[in-house]
Amino acid sequence: MADTKMTVVALLLISMLKASSFPSVPALCLDDCIARCSNGKNLDSCTNMCNMACIIPTTLPDGTDPATIITGK
Repeated sequence: MADTKMTVVALLLISMLKASSFPSVPALCLDDCIARCSNGKNLDSCTNMCNMACIIPTTLPDGTDPATIITGK
């Protein structure tokens, strides 16, 4: 039984380490968006647009925290 628990914990730790080594989704989105928009010129207007398109907001436009919204009601 202890061997099974240790194996499960080891696999979870390895999977967490592997998952943490990948770049985050917004980082991938920003790099791709800026490259496509600016065509290699790295324009400020593209950076601003891609920031708005790729970064997940922490609050809605009315100031509400999306984590507090209860769905299905």
